[in-house]
Amino acid sequence: MASPQRATNRNALRRAWLMAVAAVLLAAAPERLLAGAEDNPPRQLAVPPQPGSSAGADDPCRPENPLTDFVLRRELCAAGVKLGVTETSEVLANLTGGLHRGAIYEGLTDLNLGIDLRPSLHLRGNLFARAYQIHGRGLTPTIGSLNAISGIEAEATTRLVELWYEQHFDYWRLRIGEQTITTEFLSPASGRLFVSSGFGWPTLLQLDLPSGGPRALVGTPAVRLRVDPQEGLTFFLALFNADPTGAGVGGSQLRDASGTAFRTSDGAFLIGESRYNPESSDRNGTYRLGGWWNSERFRDLHLDTNRLPLANSGSNGRPLQHQGDFSLYAILDQPLFTNEAEHTELAVLARAMGAPGDRNLIDFYADAGLVYKGPFERVDDQAGLAIGYARVGGAARGLDADIARLTGQFHPVRSGETVLELTYRYQLTGWWQLQPDFQYVFNPGGGCQHERAGPAGRRCRDPRAAHRDLVLRCRRSGATPELCDMLDLTNRKQCRRGPRCQASGRDLGGFRPRAARGAAQSVAAARADRVRAVLDRRVRRLGRHPRLRL
Repeated sequence: MASPQRATNRNALRRAWLMAVAAVLLAAAPERLLAGAEDNPPRQLAVPPQPGSSAGADDPCRPENPLTDFVLRRELCAAGVKLGVTETSEVLANLTGGLHRGAIYEGLTDLNLGIDLRPSLHLRGNLFARAYQIHGRGLTPTIGSLNAISGIEAEATTRLVELWYEQHFDYWRLRIGEQTITTEFLSPASGRLFVSSGFGWPTLLQLDLPSGGPRALVGTPAVRLRVDPQEGLTFFLALFNADPTGAGVGGSQLRDASGTAFRTSDGAFLIGESRYNPESSDRNGTYRLGGWWNSERFRDLHLDTNRLPLANSGSNGRPLQHQGDFSLYAILDQPLFTNEAEHTELAVLARAMGAPGDRNLIDFYADAGLVYKGPFERVDDQAGLAIGYARVGGAARGLDADIARLTGQFHPVRSGETVLELTYRYQLTGWWQLQPDFQYVFNPGGGCQHERAGPAGRRCRDPRAAHRDLVLRCRRSGATPELCDMLDLTNRKQCRRGPRCQASGRDLGGFRPRAARGAAQSVAAARADRVRAVLDRRVRRLGRHPRLRL
């Protein structure tokens, strides 16, 4: 075991290294600089530079960018060195619904360094390093949603994310070192416009993989192979450490806050993807098929080791263990039409994936969207509309139902969550972008967990309490006591049927009589008609339809 003094010295060295990197990069590039072979939105993290590539509006070596065109930068670019500093800042607010309302600020500072070894050493390889300074807090705890509201949302820390070397051969490349998934897997190019995390790193992987998987904000040691056997066809295969921080499924990223643990003993996360883009052209669609496998052990969400429900009083409380986890996915990114004269394009994207429902909170995820480039004759702007759906797995739903059935207490059964996003990216200058964004989450968390969880302020309450309130309002509305008593009797019978009691709570939500005692007879009659309509629906479900007179 390391002594406290040695641990203190090691932490001091880590802080000194990060401060030195930050000082060098800030001195060389005090403004927003992205280094990448692809033209990525500022809020989606930059792609590592590819050797010899200087294309893209965000390339710091472009002479057209006045903020980066100075003598030192040109000399560094000529030597194959690219320095980058990117600041992404977000102010987000929950205006209605969720757990509580409020606004937050969060930000991410991206410091990256890429070195192409060909100009100096005539070696077909490149080095890349990246560190993030994450500050602020996310909006997701305010909403109570399964999907993270923003792609840069993470625990506040300063973390080393990438540190790798890549060697190029004739038609294949090998990369070794600390890596993330970046944009090479699971990420359609058109989807990088959106703010919601699920449209980048899917909700299924966020919640099912240990530590959330090797997404863009958390790196882990890995080996990645890329093969280009012919034009337009590419194969990717990567082997990552199975648990980036060692915290397990649902664990905190702060288990490895600095990103320097370099864990290699947590099993294997293997992912492969084939990509086809005819003629390797942006005017043609890109089609992807892939899958992943994780060798870690995963807990069953419904049964214990004796295969009894975990909610059963006779359960030993130890979840059944499953060896490994896997998923298959397909992605479509297809331009619908392109007008080269007006520099406009409309593209559609779609993605779907599935995983076993016994060990995963989310067993199915799908999203789709439209992205329009060049609206309002602004060639650098983009507008997008997307929708994503995450379904809660069968084991998790079964556990919810068991809790309600075996305890006799109200407990909602989770189903799924849907997020809708409308966004517009406005290019103010070559280095500054502004992106207003609107998101609406349907059924946050997959189902209400307490009174104020739910979209648009909808309350999730015990239906028995809702029925009692309904009968009380019925009596205050001026309706006859016989009618209100029949309504009470019908509700009680349905409550004994379990799921029907939960469903009836939604049906009765529209009955809000305003008439008070002493109101005019005509107003009371109108209210009573509404009560009768509700009662008729209840009675028809029970197979009886008595004729009542007011």
